[in-house]
Amino acid sequence: MELKQLFKKHTLACLAGGFVIGVAVCGVGSAAMSLSGSPEFCGFCHSMKHEAWTFAESSHRELECVECHLPHDNAAIYLIAKGETGMVDMYHEVMRDYPAHIRLSDDGRQMVNDNCIRCHKTTMQNVHADMGVAQDTGADCLKCHSRIAHGVNHIERGIKVE
Repeated sequence: MELKQLFKKHTLACLAGGFVIGVAVCGVGSAAMSLSGSPEFCGFCHSMKHEAWTFAESSHRELECVECHLPHDNAAIYLIAKGETGMVDMYHEVMRDYPAHIRLSDDGRQMVNDNCIRCHKTTMQNVHADMGVAQDTGADCLKCHSRIAHGVNHIERGIKVE
């Protein structure tokens, strides 16, 4: 029996099978997206061990890494940034060329700052900082709160600023 005849004879079964396969692919993809943004996944790499340890002791430990380190403008931008970041991280992990102390790039710093403001918008309304103004003029959360999520004091059981 030819393929065309087989599909014609079993149209409903083919549609149902395609639906089941589609749901399974979406479920696996969603689980992979969720898992790949978790602190456990990010901390699995040798170069991110320190960041995972400090994050586990922070006041933000219930969040996922992607809450701070990826843009949340829309799903397309999020997925593109997740892919880019993942490829860059994987490249540096394979090449073993991460520095001893990983620092945020200027773009990464802006993204983290934007996400601070996104989550703490109601708090920021009570702060005398100009929302939407360039970081160096007042709305730079990391100027004062840079050690909230990854500060060395968390490992040493120092003071947590919240």
